[in-house]
Amino acid sequence: MLAVQVSCQPKTVKLLPPETGIYHTAFSTIYSSSNNVSDSEVPYFENLTGKKVVWLNFQSDWFNGIKFPVESVKNIWKDGAIPSIRMLPWSTYDKFDKTYSLRKIVDKKFDKELRQWARDLKKTDIPVLIGFAGEPNGDWFPWSGIQNGGGNKTGYGDKDLADGPEIYRDAYRYIIDIFNDEGATKVTWVFHVNSVGAPSEEWNDIKSYYPGDEYIDWIGISAYGAQRWGESYQRFVDIMQPGYDQLLKLPGNKPIAILEFGVADYLPNVNKAMWIQSALYTVQQPEFSRIKAVGWWHSTWMNADGTMSAIQIDSSPEALRFYKEAIAQPVFVSEYNLSK
Repeated sequence: MLAVQVSCQPKTVKLLPPETGIYHTAFSTIYSSSNNVSDSEVPYFENLTGKKVVWLNFQSDWFNGIKFPVESVKNIWKDGAIPSIRMLPWSTYDKFDKTYSLRKIVDKKFDKELRQWARDLKKTDIPVLIGFAGEPNGDWFPWSGIQNGGGNKTGYGDKDLADGPEIYRDAYRYIIDIFNDEGATKVTWVFHVNSVGAPSEEWNDIKSYYPGDEYIDWIGISAYGAQRWGESYQRFVDIMQPGYDQLLKLPGNKPIAILEFGVADYLPNVNKAMWIQSALYTVQQPEFSRIKAVGWWHSTWMNADGTMSAIQIDSSPEALRFYKEAIAQPVFVSEYNLSK
């Protein structure tokens, strides 16, 4: 008798860009905390805006260890949206925190936890987006390039490459390799940077952080207007375009997302409603045709100085009305397209 051994490979599922139009997405945190998205979050935002979202972003901080946020993922998927997980390697809200440093990740200090995270995800059989350590080209997170060697070339890896971006790139690749090795293949991997780098130096260019086309499925940026008193007014297009232009220079033809955008209300010289209208008009223009998704950061918070950053879309009736009218246009689509 001839025995035939069949190797069953895990099915790979990716979120493809829409055939036409731009996905409507969001980061909504009204009813939820990090790692704990309630089953009210998706319907709340969709009822508020009058339009379904393709994905809902949420933060998966490592404050209490490296653990897969299973209930959040199930709640979002149950409500008809794709879970989009911001995997954030920090233990406190401190940009100097080194508990889960990039160097420790590439040195295999957290392999056990990361492999379990991937296995737990695989068990759900739910397709997700994952963005690891977003906005590394800024200077406000512990995984930022400036906090991990900056432009120095002698502390890590290739002596021709700046250490900060190189170690970020390698840590992201390493995590994706672990997930693939564990058969967690229903993941759309997202490369997320800030539109404007800090510091504004050549070593901090977006391309230096990019893990590569073979690793990443979507690329995207954060593009915020003024968030608090004292910040100057800027048009959305002027904030967004520098990062967009850098993304266009990356190899391949990956879909681009405005992963986070927003502006605060009640600030001098800022008309939030008109800023929203302008932003959602801008992304439809032919010169920005690579943009395939937009996601408002629907949250409001208090700053250390006692001021409020009112980013949520219903901070005023006028802001909400302008958002609803703009997002209702047919170009903004709510039906997702998964690879077969």
